[in-house]
Amino acid sequence: GLDVPGERRGVGLRPATALDLPAMAALHAANWRRDYAGLLPSVVLGGPLDDLMAALWTQQARRYHSCLVARAADRVIGFAAFDPDKAGGLYLSSLHVAAQARGTGAGRALMGAVAAIAGTNPLWLEVLCGNHPARGVYRRWGGAESAPFIDQMLGVQVESCRVTWGSGAALAQALGAASLS
Repeated sequence: GLDVPGERRGVGLRPATALDLPAMAALHAANWRRDYAGLLPSVVLGGPLDDLMAALWTQQARRYHSCLVARAADRVIGFAAFDPDKAGGLYLSSLHVAAQARGTGAGRALMGAVAAIAGTNPLWLEVLCGNHPARGVYRRWGGAESAPFIDQMLGVQVESCRVTWGSGAALAQALGAASLS
């Protein structure tokens, strides 16, 4: 099993279970609708997004990712999905925190747990270039951005960049330094 740190400011982390998948799918879709409005056509943020989330967050699909959930008041307020064995290090495919839970430390706690799992291995993710709030957080946490590249989301070309940390330990150190400022 995953070694997950305990409570942080009322936020508990644990490995995701099949019972968490509907809440994870709903949170993922809600965040995409809010954060990608204006970056993706509204038509793809409707039915096509719902279809993608239904396919992505099934028990069968979850087997191919490791997932942690952040919980508060007995509900899922965030999650991280990752592949620890991807080429180039641990690949963080999803990091999402519910809008009403942002600023609670849930995202930092999830990233800290993922950093601990990565250990001395590099850690990376991809983010839309237009997602300036997320990019700002990753910069504060010491992430280095690649040059932009064209990616596909829901059949739409989008400009993205890769954010990399040299190791999980480097990210953990940056998270600690960022929490002091």
